[in-house]
Amino acid sequence: MVSVSELGYLGLGVSDPKAWHGVATEVFGMQVVSGDGRSASYLRLDSHHHRIELRTDAKDDLDFAGWEVPNEDALQRVAQQLEDGGVSVTEGTRDEADQRRVLGMIKCTDPSGILTEIFFGHPVNPIPFHPTRPISGFKTGGMGLGHILVHVPDVDASVRFYRDLLGFRVSDFTDVATPAGVIRLSFLHCNSRHHSIAFMENATAPKRLHHIMFESNALADVGTGRDICIDRGIPIAVDLGCHMNDQMVSFYLANPSGYALEYGWGARTIDDATWQVEHYASVESIWGHPQLRQLAGGH
Repeated sequence: MVSVSELGYLGLGVSDPKAWHGVATEVFGMQVVSGDGRSASYLRLDSHHHRIELRTDAKDDLDFAGWEVPNEDALQRVAQQLEDGGVSVTEGTRDEADQRRVLGMIKCTDPSGILTEIFFGHPVNPIPFHPTRPISGFKTGGMGLGHILVHVPDVDASVRFYRDLLGFRVSDFTDVATPAGVIRLSFLHCNSRHHSIAFMENATAPKRLHHIMFESNALADVGTGRDICIDRGIPIAVDLGCHMNDQMVSFYLANPSGYALEYGWGARTIDDATWQVEHYASVESIWGHPQLRQLAGGH
């Protein structure tokens, strides 16, 4: 089986691009890159032309996710895996590939309705990344832009699609008992990052996206980012703490589209030769993350 190798890019519909630019540059130190038209702009955080495409759209949610494969042969083999699994696949147009800054791509829809793009080839950007505040940069090389947690109506269907057709491996499962019932989550990886995508079973969530995570190369960047949020009145949705499953130190800030951005550091990595799938009965963290502790029924 051919596996995708990393989360290459995201397309986000946003109603207030200017507010997004402010959070991206002031808190994270990302660069804003002009788009191909008035309706789009890009966010850059490493040597790629961009990792985030912001598209003017009042729905304020995930438009598409792009997953990388090594070359054109791998792209065609993934297309065949999808078609053999009963998934309709279409080839991306030249204009779409140019907009994503890739050499070739295919498109399909995952079980929860997420437009999923598989691509190969990102031309080298000769212009160095220049962060907009003093930071050490982001952990992306070979691991993708970070991770996403999405709400889905059926966790099992999503796991089967990403594991059986795109080559992901399960990292762990979490079942959270709440007064309204059990919330089921699953975490999947496609490289050494603990997870590149995770699913939370919630058919009535107002947003497809729960959060996007960006991992810094230095804990100090996360700390100063938190200070900036406090100084500038940017709401902190989940305060500083260390997750139990990926052991990342992080906090979550609100973004202008009504979901969260996680700013983290120091997550453990996975070696598939030795990794054993884990199971957790709570989202409670090793320390901190007080809002998650409240969800888990802690004190």
